[in-house]
Amino acid sequence: MENPNPSQTTLDQMTSKVRAFPCVSCGAKLSFAPGSKTLKCPYCAASNNIPETDDTVEELDLDTWLTQLESAHETHEQEQVKCNNCGGAQTLAANLFATSCTFCGSPITSKSYAQRLIKPKALVPFKITQLQAQDKWRAWIKGLWLAPSALKNFVQSDGGIKGIYVPYWTYDANTYSNYTGQRGDDYTERYETTNSNGERVTETRTQTRWTGVAGNVSFFHDDVLVAASKTAYGAATPAGSNLPVLNMFGTSNLRTWNTKEVVPYQEEYIVGFQAEAYQISLKEGFIEAKQIINAKVQQLVQADIGGDHQRITSLDTQYSHLTFKHILLPMWVSAYLFSGKTYRFVVNGQTGEVQGESPKSGWKIFFLIMAILAVLLLVMVMFGGKHR
Repeated sequence: MENPNPSQTTLDQMTSKVRAFPCVSCGAKLSFAPGSKTLKCPYCAASNNIPETDDTVEELDLDTWLTQLESAHETHEQEQVKCNNCGGAQTLAANLFATSCTFCGSPITSKSYAQRLIKPKALVPFKITQLQAQDKWRAWIKGLWLAPSALKNFVQSDGGIKGIYVPYWTYDANTYSNYTGQRGDDYTERYETTNSNGERVTETRTQTRWTGVAGNVSFFHDDVLVAASKTAYGAATPAGSNLPVLNMFGTSNLRTWNTKEVVPYQEEYIVGFQAEAYQISLKEGFIEAKQIINAKVQQLVQADIGGDHQRITSLDTQYSHLTFKHILLPMWVSAYLFSGKTYRFVVNGQTGEVQGESPKSGWKIFFLIMAILAVLLLVMVMFGGKHR
C-alpha cells in the first residue's frame, strides 16, 4: 500500500540520517566540552560522560585501499537533514557532515559522512576552548610588531569564531635509499695580494675540497600529515557557512599537531562543531605525502654525507610498509573587520597555535626601513674609516 503522505516519508528519511545526543538530566541537546571527555549541557550544566569504546586506532594498508578505490565511485552531494529538536529541514553542504541547525542552533550530526567511502577512524579532540582561542588570538595580535597601534586596542571582538574538525590523511612508510654524491670540506687558504694603497698584504679565503661518496640511508616516516580539505582554510567557503576563506595560508601551515593524542572516532566528540568530509582523495594526498617524505630523505642523505657542503648525484628510494589513517583535527576559525577590511585567522584547537592575516602600519614599515638603512650606513662609515 502506498504511503498517503510521501512528504512525511521524506522527512522521516532525513531524520534517520541524523543522530541526536540528549542530556540524561533535562533532555536538551548537548555539545562536546573541549579539554574533557564529556558532553556539557548548556541548560542544566550537567556533564554527560562519553561512553568508553574498545575500538583501536588502526593503520590501514595503503595499496589495498588504493586498489579498491580505483573501481569505486564516491558521491559528493548535498544532503537533506531534519533537526531532531525543532523539526526544521536544511541542506548540508557536500563537504560537511556536522553543523548546527540553521533555525534553533542545535547540533546536527549526519550518519552518512557525506557519502565518502573512507570513514574517519580517529580524531584529536578539542583541548582549547572558544574563550581560550579568543585569548590566543588577542595575544597574537598584540605581539605583531608591524600591526597598527589602534588594532591592539581593537581586539575585543572574536569575529564569530567557530570550531571545526578538519579532515587529514596520515601516511606511514619505510624508505631505503641508495645514493652517490660529493662531500665538500672547507679549508682556509692564505694568499698574498695588493691592497688599495699598493701594499702587499696576506689575506685568507675559504676553499672547498670535494670528495666522491656513496652510501644508503633508511628511515621510518610516521604520521606524515596531509590536509584533505579544500574549503574554509584554502580555497572556498562551504555553502551556507559563515566560515572565512583563507587564501593566504592553509591548514598545512599549522604544524604543531601531536598525532599521538588521537582517540578512536566517536560522534560524541563532533557534537556542537562543524566537521568536514575529505575533498582531497587518498591517492592525491599520497602524492603530496611523497613530496614531504622525499624532502626528508634528501635531508637524511645530506646528513649522512656530512662535511660542510653536499652534492647528491643520484638517489634511488624504495618504499615499503605503506599505511594510512583518516583522522579529524580541531581548529577554531574566524575573521575580524578592521578599517573596512576583513582579516582571517585560525587557532589550533589542540595546541593554541595561531596563524592568520593582519593589517600592516605604513608608518611602522617606513620607520623600520629607515632604521635598517641607518644601521647599514653606520657600518659602512665604520669599516670605511678602518681602511684609510
